[in-house]
Amino acid sequence: MKSLICLLGGVAALALASTASAQEKPITIVLSHANMAVGEEVFLYAVPKALGYFKDEGLDVTIQGASGGVQAGQVMASGNAQFITTLAEGVMQMREQGADPVAILSLKNYNGYSVSTLPDSGIKSLADLTGKTIGFPVAGGGTVMMLDESLKAAGLKPEYTAIVIGTGPGAAAAVEQKRVEAAVLWDANYGLIENLGYKLNYIDLPIQNEIAGFTLSTSDKMVKDDPKSVEGFCRAVLKGLTYTLANKEAAVDLFFKEFPTTKAANVSDEEATKDAVNVLNKWLDSALKGVTDVSKLGSFDKAKWEKSKELYAAAGTLKGTVPVDQAFTNQFIDGCNNFDHKAVKAQAVAAK
Repeated sequence: MKSLICLLGGVAALALASTASAQEKPITIVLSHANMAVGEEVFLYAVPKALGYFKDEGLDVTIQGASGGVQAGQVMASGNAQFITTLAEGVMQMREQGADPVAILSLKNYNGYSVSTLPDSGIKSLADLTGKTIGFPVAGGGTVMMLDESLKAAGLKPEYTAIVIGTGPGAAAAVEQKRVEAAVLWDANYGLIENLGYKLNYIDLPIQNEIAGFTLSTSDKMVKDDPKSVEGFCRAVLKGLTYTLANKEAAVDLFFKEFPTTKAANVSDEEATKDAVNVLNKWLDSALKGVTDVSKLGSFDKAKWEKSKELYAAAGTLKGTVPVDQAFTNQFIDGCNNFDHKAVKAQAVAAK
C-alpha cells in the first residue's frame, strides 16, 4: 500500500509539474546580431532566466541571433518570434515595407558610437578629423551618417577618407598600425579592444543625443492579442537590468553560466569577469546616458524618433512615409517598471 501511495504521489507531482510548464507561454526573442556576447543579452535574457523573472510572468523564453535587425524582423513576421531587438530606424524601415513591428522599450538611450584615436594622434576634437583617414566597421550605413551629421552640427564639412576596417582585433590593428588615423566603432566593441591592451582616446558623436536608439520591439498583433505577455516580458527585462546595475559581476557570472562558450578559455575566472564587466560598463553607460527618471525607464521621446526619421530619410535609408506614432508606444512603460526595485537590488547585493 505504501508503495502504491508513493507511486500515486509521484504521478501527481509529475502532473502538476507538467501543468505548470504548460501554463508558461513559449516566447522567442531574436537579437539583431548573430552571436551571443556581453551586452543586452546579460539583462535581457541570462539574468531574468536564471533568477526566474520570466517564470514569475508565466513565460518560457528562448533566445536566438540573426544577421541584423531586418532578418530578426523577418523571423518575427513569420510568426516564429514574439520580440526582436533593432534600431529605431529599423522599426520604421520594416513598417514602410509592410511589416508591423512596434518598439515597446528603449534599450539604449544613446547608441554608443564614438570616434577613437591613439593618444599620440594629435586628434582631440571633431574639427581635427578634416582630411584624415577614418575607419568604419562597414561601408556606408548609419555609422557614417552619425559622423557626418555630427560634423555638420559643429559647422564642419564631412571631408575625410573612409575605409572599412571591420571590428574587434582587426579594427584595433588598423588603428595601431596607423592605416587609419581614427575609427568609428561602438561602446562594447571598444571594451573588447581595451581588454586586448589597447589604449584609445574617444570623441563623442553628439547627434546621438538627438535621435532614437536601440529598442526592444514586438508586433502590433502581439500588442493587441497578448498585452499581458508583452508587459510581463518587458517587466522581467527591467528587473534583469535593475539586478545587473546593482551587481555587474554577479550578472556576468549568470551570463557565462547561460553561454559558457563566450568565456575565454585561456584566462582565469577573475580576469574573464573583469573583462566582461568592462565591456558591460561601456554598454550600460551609453544605454542610460541622459536618463533622469528611473521610474519611467525605457520610455521613448517622440522628438528623437522624428529626428531619426528626418535624418535617415535624407540619407535615403527611409522613405519617411510612416508616422513615428505607429513605430513606438509608451503604453507598457508603467507596467514594465511596476516591481519591487529594492527587493531586486537586495537580491543582487546578496549574490556572491
